[in-house]
Amino acid sequence: MRQKKVKLSALLLLGLGLTGLEAQTMHVKQTSGTQTSYLLSNIRNLNFSPGNITVAKTVGIPDTYALSGMRYLNFQDLTNAIASVDKQGAIQLYPNPVADVLNIQLPNEGNQECIIELLTIDGRLVYKEKQNPHENVIQVNVSLLAQGIYFCKVGKGTTTTTTTKFIKQ
Repeated sequence: MRQKKVKLSALLLLGLGLTGLEAQTMHVKQTSGTQTSYLLSNIRNLNFSPGNITVAKTVGIPDTYALSGMRYLNFQDLTNAIASVDKQGAIQLYPNPVADVLNIQLPNEGNQECIIELLTIDGRLVYKEKQNPHENVIQVNVSLLAQGIYFCKVGKGTTTTTTTKFIKQ
């Protein structure tokens, strides 16, 4: 059943990705952290067999990936769209999963202006607001967001950015 969901998701991503102008490259990220990128013009076809996806290129040997070892197949490079979490200045989100109001606990670094951004799993910006917090907790109403996985990105100044994942119920 999981394989059927992965197949359907990949086909939907392929269909949605081909409709956008940005869909010039397909990115395959494995759970090991390895990412392979393919120009769409160099892909002859994608084949989904039980437990595997095969990328047949116009030139060269096809690449086969185990679906169980894939983190994602996407048409945006999420490694560039979402910054990694800085453990030193990590933000904390609660409750997680969240239904209505997301609390963002900021590190104790004074009342510096920050930019709060909420992004979908595919990197699409769904919320952005500048805040000058008087306290270390900022509340964001997320009740209108669809259920799913999101990223909360907090930028302070010009250099410090932290990103944390949360689930919207």
